[in-house]
Amino acid sequence: MPAATAFHDWQLGLVDIDRVYSALDVGCGQGRMTRALRLRAAPGAWIVAVDVQPEAVATTRNRFAVDGILAAMESLPLASGQFELVTAGHVLPSSDDIAGAMRELRRVVAPGGILLASADSESSGRRLLHWHVEACRRAGLVEQAERAAAPSARGRFTLENGARQLSRAFASVDIHSRDEMLTFPSVDALLRLYLNGLHLRGAPAVSDPVDALALANRLRPHLRAIAAAAAEPDGRVIVPRRSGCFVARATDPYTAMLPV
Repeated sequence: MPAATAFHDWQLGLVDIDRVYSALDVGCGQGRMTRALRLRAAPGAWIVAVDVQPEAVATTRNRFAVDGILAAMESLPLASGQFELVTAGHVLPSSDDIAGAMRELRRVVAPGGILLASADSESSGRRLLHWHVEACRRAGLVEQAERAAAPSARGRFTLENGARQLSRAFASVDIHSRDEMLTFPSVDALLRLYLNGLHLRGAPAVSDPVDALALANRLRPHLRAIAAAAAEPDGRVIVPRRSGCFVARATDPYTAMLPV
């Protein structure tokens, strides 16, 4: 069963979570935030998990005894103003319509409620990305290196630009950042993560597992050499990461009744 991470607990510590009686987890994935909500929200709280992947919805619903809905965040089949708290964990960059997704998230937040939207910094994980680009160059994959170094979709919603976007839909937005060190016990541990999919960044669409394996085998020795050169004396490999969370508040119910 996936455990809630320190990051999820840190996020929920930004709000009065023990006083929340209705919460929506958008992009529930493996259910880590859903589990944290179940453990920390008020007893008997109504919690709903949403995802575009049927397996994620079914698994999260069954594991944590919550309601599960198969839906995209741009079109939530939910009534307006139902939830005191809505969480969106690192999912907004994946939307083809970020502004529309924000409006939809705002729609389902109750007056006076809160959206917790997490995001990475533009600089987060840059060390590993630079290593990947260099590995591609050393392997002779110049075009992949250039594509990997180009701005990605994740840059559309970051700690640096997210508040400005959220302020178009929410009354106030606070930014909370968190610096962490992704520490791998060895170069091999880092390679396992890298070869699980990160090595495909910048590559042409790869649908055949044989092609993906061939690319992995081509890049593996170069990434290993680069990471080994940067490893700590005890063999650990450290990748700095800055991420954080926006606390976006909906209009206060009293303010909403005032004339414009």
